[in-house]
Amino acid sequence: MGPHAPEGRNAAGRRGAPPVAAALGMSVALCIAGCAYQYDDGLAPLGRRDASAQASASASAAADASASASAAARDLAGRTRSQRGAATEAPFGQLLGGTALQAWADTVLPDDSGLSAGSDASAVWPDKAPYTMGIDTDPGPATLRFACRGIGLASVRVTADEAPLLDITFACNRAWSRAVVVPSSGHLEVQFSAAGDAASDVAYRLTRP
Repeated sequence: MGPHAPEGRNAAGRRGAPPVAAALGMSVALCIAGCAYQYDDGLAPLGRRDASAQASASASAAADASASASAAARDLAGRTRSQRGAATEAPFGQLLGGTALQAWADTVLPDDSGLSAGSDASAVWPDKAPYTMGIDTDPGPATLRFACRGIGLASVRVTADEAPLLDITFACNRAWSRAVVVPSSGHLEVQFSAAGDAASDVAYRLTRP
């Protein structure tokens, strides 16, 4: 009986080994699975990475476009202020032209009242023919706003189908307005002329309610 006892213990030891090895193997597998599950490289899933990159590029392009638009708006505002400054600082006896003339017209007759149906600006001289500007718009009531810039007076005459609607002489360096009725033809002619011995800039804006 004695010689067989060690063999029994060894046999028992060999029979007990497989459960330990199996448990160890399972632990290693669970660790590997857990590590694989927790791994994160900070990127979108492989199937979505192209779409994510395109979205990022689109957002960047939109931001660049917005920045460019803002810069352009600031530049335009700066030029507009400069032009209006030149128009308001120039002596009344000095006629304006180009962007300075338009800046003066936009300042004295701003587009902030009703629907603007037409506008224009120019200059008139005592020894030259009147300056005529045509307007085509819908028939009905409207308001003619007008002004001149200079050291004298100016006249404005409005006709429709050769019939006079308005004929007035007015002082410069302030805005004026008069109600008119656009005829069924929808056409008006606005004629400016110098009323004294000095030239002046003139402008009008026709607005609808």
